[in-house]
Amino acid sequence: MMTKTQLIPGEIRQAKAIGSIAMVFVLVSFSMLFATLFMGYAALRTSAPVWPPMGMDNLPMLYPILSTIFIAISSLCWNMFEKTLKLSWVLATLVLGLAFTASQFGLWSELKLHGILAGTGVFASVIYTFTWIHMAHIAVALALLIWPIVWVKKEQVTDIRAVKITSIGKFWHFLGIIWALMFVTLFVL
Repeated sequence: MMTKTQLIPGEIRQAKAIGSIAMVFVLVSFSMLFATLFMGYAALRTSAPVWPPMGMDNLPMLYPILSTIFIAISSLCWNMFEKTLKLSWVLATLVLGLAFTASQFGLWSELKLHGILAGTGVFASVIYTFTWIHMAHIAVALALLIWPIVWVKKEQVTDIRAVKITSIGKFWHFLGIIWALMFVTLFVL
């Protein structure tokens, strides 16, 4: 049984409003960061006579595809968690987030096997910059997933914590959307 601290409706509305406004600021600032990266990539790609540069292998696709699958399914698991507050769904989200992380390390290893290192040119540095920055945000999101796990395990999901769970979910879904854009932009087009 979940314990709920009873708040008056005005306090709940205020907490939701503050949480929503704070999350908007976070997501807008991160959106600007990634938009800048995408615009820089577009400028580099459209100004290059050949992309990827001559002599550079096409990027390996196995790990980006696995990453996409892991992060997409993790978003579905998070949706189920928000609806049910069942521990199994948030744990599934965490496990899939860790699988996404492992697939990113696999991608970086495979890039190195193909001779694509961060310092081997603009093409490589763009790939690493995108994936490193995104992975840093994933690491933060994975750390944030610990709180809902603890709250659900201890049956301490309150109205205020439910607002925090919603905010964590928005951040998680945002990172999934960013990865989808990265996948299409960097690996498909």
